[in-house]
Amino acid sequence: MSIYQEKAKACKCCGKHVPLPTVLKEYNGIFLCPTTFANVIEYKRIWTASGKRPPGNIRKHFSDYVQQLVEETIDKKEDGTLQ
Repeated sequence: MSIYQEKAKACKCCGKHVPLPTVLKEYNGIFLCPTTFANVIEYKRIWTASGKRPPGNIRKHFSDYVQQLVEETIDKKEDGTLQ
């Protein structure tokens, strides 16, 4: 198994990466492929800019995994608004 195949196992965004990522980014202690990392950063930026959980017409463009990562790490109240 190549080093890239081993690295790809660390990213849990999908069942199989094609092509394999050659670099992984770290977000809150979790290793992500560059595409998922960029999506996490953008989703968090949108949430921060609006001050609350993005509406469904925005959320549908982000995977459940990306939404889950941001949901677990963003400082928010129970209703989804930022603290």
